[in-house]
Amino acid sequence: MRGKIGTSTTCNSIIPNFKELYRIYPKKLSREAKQRLRVLDYFYNKAHEKVSVTARYFGVSRTYVYKWIKRYNRWDLAALESRSRRPKRVRTVQYDTHAVNTIRKIRQEYPSFSAVKVSVILLRDYAIKLSSATVGRIIRRFNLFFSKTMALHRNLSKAAAKGWQTRKAKERLRHYLKPDRPRHIIEFDMKHIKNGGVNQYALCAIDTYTKEALIHISSSCTARQASIAMQKVLDRFGANITIVCDNGSENFGATFDLLARSNVRQLFARPNTPKDKPHIENFIGKYQKECLNESNNRQYSVKERQLEADKWLSDWHFYRPHQALNYLTPAEYCDTIGITVLQRNIFVRDVVS
Repeated sequence: MRGKIGTSTTCNSIIPNFKELYRIYPKKLSREAKQRLRVLDYFYNKAHEKVSVTARYFGVSRTYVYKWIKRYNRWDLAALESRSRRPKRVRTVQYDTHAVNTIRKIRQEYPSFSAVKVSVILLRDYAIKLSSATVGRIIRRFNLFFSKTMALHRNLSKAAAKGWQTRKAKERLRHYLKPDRPRHIIEFDMKHIKNGGVNQYALCAIDTYTKEALIHISSSCTARQASIAMQKVLDRFGANITIVCDNGSENFGATFDLLARSNVRQLFARPNTPKDKPHIENFIGKYQKECLNESNNRQYSVKERQLEADKWLSDWHFYRPHQALNYLTPAEYCDTIGITVLQRNIFVRDVVS
């Protein structure tokens, strides 16, 4: 054919000892293996097989040089690669599917509980003994994260210092007060709740010694509503207490007069100093994270919101272990000191809106 010079020719031949020659075919080495090869090359060709000279030149220990001299194989340079560091004997898991399903159930119902709290609940309620580290590994391995992702609405009060000089009878808190007995220091604060465009307010109080708490839900943040909540505090904890609160307007007026008539000491925290009442700040944070964030994103009535808060308080008092109480519930801790925490009926109640 015109333009065609010839055809290609393929030559095949069987080389003797092909498998042995294939073994010494140059392979791609890692950067670490190439560095070890340089060390050995210097050792054999320039250092006259002196380990100390080689180690001094490369700034490594003599043990390092001895190690790779021993591993070196001129017919297989892959021997210079790092070996697997996986242990020969690997620990087997000490839990079964029942434990995993139980942890999944607890995390689904209480998604914000830490591994330590879940470990305490497993031993207390299910007789399953697992360390908190093991529970944490189970949570990560099986992806037991069920918290709802909702936007947090934080309304920071701009009137913290407003009215500081309006009442000369106010007693200012100069430092954090540590309780010395149950029902001694009661911290009181208000939580703003975004409720589908309508504001609601949770007036919260907590005994800093026993962690016993209460929540009063209201549709307004007036001093009248705060006085109703404060009356519940007096009914629950008695009048031999000290109230620590901030400088919000709800703590004046009717609330101030109620405490004055009851001979209850009322201390006002310093402006912009949440460390003066850390227990109620922590309590409100837990209420936001464990209750409000996990509720359905819809508009609640005051009665529905109060019922939801009472259900959460029931878990707070009778189910949730507290680190500050050596992982006892407030009800269990109060039993040890002779105080009874009554489990209130959360289905029939009278709520003042």
